[in-house]
Amino acid sequence: MISVFRAIRHLVVGVTAALAIITPLWFAAGALGTRFELWSYRFGLGVMTFEWGPRFLFAALGAGVVSLVLLIVYRFVFGKANAPGAGGWVAAILAIVVGAGGLGYAASVREYASTIPPIHDITTDTQNPPQFSAALIDRRGADANPVVYEGKIDPRSERPLPEVQAEAYPQIQPMIFAVEPELVYEAALNAARDMGWKIGTDSPEAGMFEATDTSFWFGFKDDVVVRVTALEEGGSRVDARSVSRVGVSDLGANAARLDAFEARLRSSLGEGA
Repeated sequence: MISVFRAIRHLVVGVTAALAIITPLWFAAGALGTRFELWSYRFGLGVMTFEWGPRFLFAALGAGVVSLVLLIVYRFVFGKANAPGAGGWVAAILAIVVGAGGLGYAASVREYASTIPPIHDITTDTQNPPQFSAALIDRRGADANPVVYEGKIDPRSERPLPEVQAEAYPQIQPMIFAVEPELVYEAALNAARDMGWKIGTDSPEAGMFEATDTSFWFGFKDDVVVRVTALEEGGSRVDARSVSRVGVSDLGANAARLDAFEARLRSSLGEGA
């Protein structure tokens, strides 16, 4: 009888160990495969992550719990002398951590997403937002989110985008500096490079440059345009706009990007936030 239980134990622990290893690799494959264009983001994010991902997490959690219970019962029934090695316990606990941790993280993301509007076009100037060049719009591709600002709304509340942004991200405002535009432009360009943005159009004469920020996971690309203008009373004004190429909600990424850009720019110019 003990041989039968041992065989069952080995099978369950083996499946549990496999799920503990395969589950995180599955998510990594979905993200990195999308980044390196092995498949579309709709497959990597939609199918692999959102559709099949939870199934792997539940399977890992369930297998971990079953395996842990089986190991405890096995030790209780057959005694310490026949107790399984540490590998089975590690596999069970690891599977539980992977499954529960992944499901908990997914729940926290859903909760956070429900607290912010599902928008992806953020700008410091909602009345006259910086505009993207035709070249960058072409690079975005035909299936990318539109960059025409006028008439954009929050799809959840159907309220105008400027109104929704003002409520969700009131800190996103034009950046005013007591420094001449030429110096501010160079500082802004250097700040963008320091943040890892890939610079596209760069026009000191027009006081504007464009850049693209690519995420490590999935390789999502968000495009940024920065505009520097001289103020009549002296000093400079910097406006920036960040727009996601795909997706409805950016989970606050574009606002966070502009916040980080302003902080870095102010630091480089010796001004407090």
